[in-house]
Amino acid sequence: MGLSSSNLLGLKVFQPISIKNKNLEFFEFLRYETKSLRDKPILLKSELLDAISQSTKIKEVSKIKKPQLVKQFEDFLKELDRALFIKNSKDEISNIKWNRIDIFCGLLRLIERSDERKIRWALYYIFAANNLKISTVKISELLKEFKIKNLEKILKKILKDENLSGLNAQFDGKAFVINHEKTDKIVSHYLADAIDEPSRRSPGELEEEILDLIDEGSYSNQEVSQALLIDEGLVSRTIGKLREQDKIVLSSFGQRGARYFTTNCDNCPFGTTKASCRKEAISYIAAAFMHDFGLDLSATDFDSVETNQAILKIKRIVMMARKEKNTKLERNLGENLETLLSKVVDKFTEIETPEEKITLPEIKMNIPNDMSKLPLLYQLGLKKGAQGGINLMDEMLQLASKSIQKDDRVKIKKHALEESNKFLKNIGLDQKENN
Repeated sequence: MGLSSSNLLGLKVFQPISIKNKNLEFFEFLRYETKSLRDKPILLKSELLDAISQSTKIKEVSKIKKPQLVKQFEDFLKELDRALFIKNSKDEISNIKWNRIDIFCGLLRLIERSDERKIRWALYYIFAANNLKISTVKISELLKEFKIKNLEKILKKILKDENLSGLNAQFDGKAFVINHEKTDKIVSHYLADAIDEPSRRSPGELEEEILDLIDEGSYSNQEVSQALLIDEGLVSRTIGKLREQDKIVLSSFGQRGARYFTTNCDNCPFGTTKASCRKEAISYIAAAFMHDFGLDLSATDFDSVETNQAILKIKRIVMMARKEKNTKLERNLGENLETLLSKVVDKFTEIETPEEKITLPEIKMNIPNDMSKLPLLYQLGLKKGAQGGINLMDEMLQLASKSIQKDDRVKIKKHALEESNKFLKNIGLDQKENN
């Protein structure tokens, strides 16, 4: 599968500089901050501009003078109209293709990470303007804001890859010459399709990457596509091939009916027996716990871990946990990750306190199911924190036994346990009741 016609048209209308100027920020505003507006068939521009003034996706939006912001946004909407993503009128926009906007925004972020993708975009943009001879001067001018090194080397690589696929072109160091008719639509795909792929992997490399990923857990086609930045259609075909070779098996069905796959341990693609794979992983984990914590684990501690995939996932987590944490990068990562995840908990943790005075606590916590999307290790931290809070409260109630009746202490603890269990259930974990 190559680039869709809507993405090709978007790349033909917008220039590569869109990644650097406000266009990408406007795209991200439309993609992430218009949830409350998407059910409206027509949007007033004034309504969008009001929302933009509160945007978190547009840098220093509060410092941009309104006339300047209005002009930048109007120019952006005109190009969106030319790309057939919207219909642009004087005071409003309509016929909004939200899905196309979202996909094209993701494509821009993909291009941002790769010089080859930027160069392919420049080649396609110039070719789409009916140019069969594309000079390096034109490419350099179009990409001058990116300061790309090795332009000639990357152009030679693109030429080699696409000539093998069927493109008739040559590059003499000064110009990229395409020996096709200007109306030949296949040229667009030769130049631009690879923009939607992280690299030109060989089939063997792609299979190995997928096997490495799903060796440590079950993934759907969509999750593999997102993790490896591969087109979902290509993932589906490769998964089908691996299943035919009996290298993977069906694991389960996801919440939306998506198929999840996992490595077939009875026919290991890495040539390892199930027993030796499990033994090696357990040995590593046990040695790490002894070295780092002086904790002596035995094989029986892993009896409840049913699959090798789960053992391998635990091994990977242990390996990552042993990384150096005292570097500037890791400290900054830890501090900001804590801040971001804490924002989620603070946002969704709502405590109801009754207005009337009561003898026993009737405080309730409202926790939505969205909390279950938190990372598993963070959930486990919340679980241990909740358990620790219950244990601390129990000790405090015991110390206050002279001033609080036994029946009241039992009611207080029971209520706290119920609220704690409800909290843990909604974040994706259940806590067993302590007596």
